[in-house]
Amino acid sequence: MKTYSLLDLLKLLIKKWWIWLLTAIIFAGFGFAYSRMAAFRTYHANAVLTISHNYSNFGDNDKKNSDANALDLTQSDILLQNSIQALIKNSAITDDAKKTVAFSSGDVTVTSPDNSVLMHISASAANKRKAVRIVNALAASTKKVLPRILPAAGKVIVAQKATNTVRETGPSTRKFTLIGAALGLVLSGAVLLWNDIKDKLK
Repeated sequence: MKTYSLLDLLKLLIKKWWIWLLTAIIFAGFGFAYSRMAAFRTYHANAVLTISHNYSNFGDNDKKNSDANALDLTQSDILLQNSIQALIKNSAITDDAKKTVAFSSGDVTVTSPDNSVLMHISASAANKRKAVRIVNALAASTKKVLPRILPAAGKVIVAQKATNTVRETGPSTRKFTLIGAALGLVLSGAVLLWNDIKDKLK
């Protein structure tokens, strides 16, 4: 029985180049299609609020009659951030926002940087518009409801309106396309070699 060297295999592939090239393209297409079908897109929206007192609005008489100064008010606002985070996620604020758009608490993330009066509201959804609507609804409800349920909180200002980004999870399109192409080359080479061996045995 004839043995095949690497050079013999290369000659065989070159002779039948169109077969293994077509096979590689077909399998690469399968790999690409699989990665796209298996991919899952999640849309994320984010808005930024500031929740603080404006000490500059205090009149001279207010400043004289009040024991609080700018630093005291700022520290008080910062200390309230954790409580406000919890209220935005699960309270009358959330209930009011759900009148505008349906969502669950698990769809929402509320964070505040350390030593800051900024509040970041983020939401995720399978629909781009819904993610934005959730964030905008929460921002509007926070502005409306927070002063009522937490009078000590400062003024709510929307510093940045909702913006969205797309996060795609799932198999890497490039990786699966290359794997498909490589698999096509290997399989076509094996089939060509097997057919050649059968022809030689006849």
